[in-house]
Amino acid sequence: MYIKSNDLFKESRPESLYDSIPHPIIMADNLLTPDNMGSMIRLSDNIGASEMIFLGTEPTHSISRVRKCAASSKDNIKWYFTEETDLRKLVPANKKIVAIETATNATNIYETEFPADAAFIVGNESHGIREEILSQCDMVVFIPIPGPTRSLNVSHAASVALFEWYRQHYKLFKLL
Repeated sequence: MYIKSNDLFKESRPESLYDSIPHPIIMADNLLTPDNMGSMIRLSDNIGASEMIFLGTEPTHSISRVRKCAASSKDNIKWYFTEETDLRKLVPANKKIVAIETATNATNIYETEFPADAAFIVGNESHGIREEILSQCDMVVFIPIPGPTRSLNVSHAASVALFEWYRQHYKLFKLL
């Protein structure tokens, strides 16, 4: 029998994780597609992020599409565009910055222990995270892809990483 998600999660209170660890910050470097931007806002709301930061110029012609794709999440979470490239001006010093990227120094996401206090960043749909941004990250993880297309949509990659982070910390939280 179908049950509304708010009813299903009412008793388990998965958001109680944030009683013991800080909310993550989510960032995206130079996204191009309004649908991906909206999906990132929605995902950030789903995971309980404190904010969604888009590095790059705000699209003037398609912001309504971003809002439409974000649906009700556009009003639930702080999100904004900035041309700032110094991540430490955007992310508090105590947060570890985790890049989700295919890079030479990346570790397998399923073999990596995520910090509880984290900011996550994904890159542009075609070129990934700019090197000047990637070099500021504390850790870089990749997602092993078993199928013939070896890359994920940016919001899908962020989903995998964010819910792996959540799984790791929720599991630890449940043991307390």
